[in-house]
Amino acid sequence: MEKEGFLLDIDYITEKDEDGNDKPVIRLWCKSEEGADFIVLDKNFEPYFYAFPYSYSHSHPHSYGHEWDVEEKKGQIEKICVNKEGGEIRVKRVEFCQKKLLGVNRRGLKIFAEHPRHVPLLREEVRKVGITVLEADILFAFRYLIDKQLRPFDGVKAEGEEIEVGYADTAILASKVSYNKMNGGGGLSELKIIAFDCEMATLGGYGMPSAKKDPIIIIAVAYNEENEVKTKLFVMNAEEYESRDDEKVLRDFLDFVEHFQPDVIVGYNSDGFDWQYIKERARLHGIRLSVGADGSTVQYEKGGALPGVNITGRLNVDLFKLAKRDLDSVKVKTLENVAEFLGVMRKNERVNLSPREINDCWIDSSPSSSARERLYEYARADAVSTLGVAEKMLPLQIELSKMIGYPLDELAKMGRGRQVEAFLTAEAFKKDELVPPKKGAEKTFEGGFVLPPEKGLHEDVISLDFSSMYPTIMISFNISPDTFVESKETEEELYIAPEVGHAFKKAPDGFFKRIMSDLITRRKAIKAEMKSYDKTSNEYRLLDIQQQSVKILTNSFYGYTGWSAAKFYKRECAEATTAWGRYFIKRAIRMAEELGFEVIYGDTDSIFAKLPEGDVEDRREAILKKAKEVSERISKELPLELEIQDFFKAVFFTGKKKRYAALTDEGEIMVRGLEVRRGDWCELAKEVQTEVIDLILREKDPDAAMKYTKSVIQDLKEGKVRLDKLIIYKTLTRKISDYETKQAHVIAAERALASRIVYEVGSKIPYVILKGVGKTSDRAFPVDVTESSEGNEITAEGRKYLIDVAYYVQHQVIPVAHRVLQLFGYDISSFEEGGQKTLGQWF
Repeated sequence: MEKEGFLLDIDYITEKDEDGNDKPVIRLWCKSEEGADFIVLDKNFEPYFYAFPYSYSHSHPHSYGHEWDVEEKKGQIEKICVNKEGGEIRVKRVEFCQKKLLGVNRRGLKIFAEHPRHVPLLREEVRKVGITVLEADILFAFRYLIDKQLRPFDGVKAEGEEIEVGYADTAILASKVSYNKMNGGGGLSELKIIAFDCEMATLGGYGMPSAKKDPIIIIAVAYNEENEVKTKLFVMNAEEYESRDDEKVLRDFLDFVEHFQPDVIVGYNSDGFDWQYIKERARLHGIRLSVGADGSTVQYEKGGALPGVNITGRLNVDLFKLAKRDLDSVKVKTLENVAEFLGVMRKNERVNLSPREINDCWIDSSPSSSARERLYEYARADAVSTLGVAEKMLPLQIELSKMIGYPLDELAKMGRGRQVEAFLTAEAFKKDELVPPKKGAEKTFEGGFVLPPEKGLHEDVISLDFSSMYPTIMISFNISPDTFVESKETEEELYIAPEVGHAFKKAPDGFFKRIMSDLITRRKAIKAEMKSYDKTSNEYRLLDIQQQSVKILTNSFYGYTGWSAAKFYKRECAEATTAWGRYFIKRAIRMAEELGFEVIYGDTDSIFAKLPEGDVEDRREAILKKAKEVSERISKELPLELEIQDFFKAVFFTGKKKRYAALTDEGEIMVRGLEVRRGDWCELAKEVQTEVIDLILREKDPDAAMKYTKSVIQDLKEGKVRLDKLIIYKTLTRKISDYETKQAHVIAAERALASRIVYEVGSKIPYVILKGVGKTSDRAFPVDVTESSEGNEITAEGRKYLIDVAYYVQHQVIPVAHRVLQLFGYDISSFEEGGQKTLGQWF
């Protein structure tokens, strides 16, 4: 039998052979082009790792053991025997092999094991015989993907015998498994996805829910069916709530998953919260969480900053982890904020409820009441938002999964460094290279050059940007761990980095150069193909996602070489790359000035420039013409392309790098590094700074901006500002007891414990500052405890508290407005009633 399709996921199971020994069986979860699921079982793949006579030092980076050592070591390794739990673990066999290590051909050993779980024990014994172990930490299933050159969401062909298994309609015991290039397919539209979200109500209606005592009242699910978003609510009834019995809610949800058979399950902070809560509630009811495609239970990973959850045969993706890694522009990464940022659902177009309001809607209302319906709409909105965020974020992740060769759920948990390393590991296999052992970091190195910005407002400014500066430098100067040399005796054959003096061989092409050149060539081909399609077409959008994934990976190589945990770590590579970057940005600034521009800011790979004041008929056209001349000259003389990035009608700099706001030629306002982009300010402060920036850039009217700010201060004093606009959010990065100095959010979290609200590590703590004596941090109050608010007064814990208006005026509103208005002649005293400009006039 022969079966073709695309790969979704991979794992392995253990079966007994004829002698009763454990044998690993690779299991591929696949989907045909028609949408039918099938399983491929492969019993032919063996776990293995390498051992080479090799020692590494930065002074002698290519030092190796003698060739004759390999023969002796082979004999020693073949005799290894480890006693484990009453049994003996031995090396299955040892073979000689030839591999390249940092570009040098060497003879070493390939060591096979009977079972993947034997590898960690055997590698330690191999190390004891004085030989370096390589690639022993590559997990068995991923080793299979690398060796077979298979990629998730890409084609696979299996040949073999059809067999019966209890959890799949079609299963093949493979005699041969191979990559099968697909012409399309494997996209998001072909996957069955469900999004889910849990709502809980607390005992007595106070505090955050506890899984040990508080039930799940609603599990909301959203999914696509016939191109229409549909939702389901699994809701506890009144009698069940009285007895805290959410067993039926859980069983209904599990039945739905079993019936729907999703390929992907998504949630938002689901690994850290929803799945953990479900686990405890299921334990209390004796429910088996058999969510896996083979009927297996949910697997909970221990360790790491964020908990992990694996579901066999299904891709479980926590979208919060993607947002945390990839959406730097969203500072407070709530589901509502991320959904609004991605254009999925605006916050003012959905029902928004606080934890206290969720309790109120559930406890104090009947199932048919309007309050209960608001709760249902809130739950639906969460599930629909989660599904929408998945549809926005997963296409790029799918393309990265194809490129890097890791399943989607694993890729979602990986930082950029691990993604690059996974990609390099697969590429190394193709090029017959070994992945070197981890060496560890030495010291930090200097980054990019910064020309401090000229403080104040500037009009008609052009920004020019070096396209892919660091990847281009690494390719141009053959920067790679295997091309670095200590000796500079033959300098005509070397590239020598300015300032730092690190040398790299001009030939042959290094491992990194070959890979990065392939990536850049691939991206150029994709961008060329994009020109054949309308920008609104599906073909164009898919190609755009593909070129973005290539760009992300290519741009990560420089940072990877300086990442202390990297196996291909080479400080000299990172240091030389930034040194050449500083050299070229300085040359670009000089050349721009020679051609008549005044450069007002430069940072790493971009410059901002303007023409001196003068009589110009069409200033914009004159600047663009001159900028094109600068771009062409620099691109001709340097091994880099300088592109015109933006034309700004107006831009102001605060005087610090990466902190500015600008009005683009299209009328959009771009903000970088100011409070508006940060999460540790209340919403009111962000609104004030946004409006001040708008009035400055569009109207050129700082006086109107000051007048507006004073009106907000007056509203604040009169209690006209809603409580939700005064909330400050800050992340709890460790347990409350682990903080030596109690910051405001820690004190708020500690205070919440009295109301049985327990915040987990990683939670955003919402708090306000109350009026009173003592330090500001001591007066931080958790908003989740609040029962009601009116004006500047809140009610909580049976008492009334006053908001510290003076704090919000002096430490929230005035600072964010002053950050901008100080550039135009206003000091702090100007915000007082009757205050005026005290510095020079800008207009």
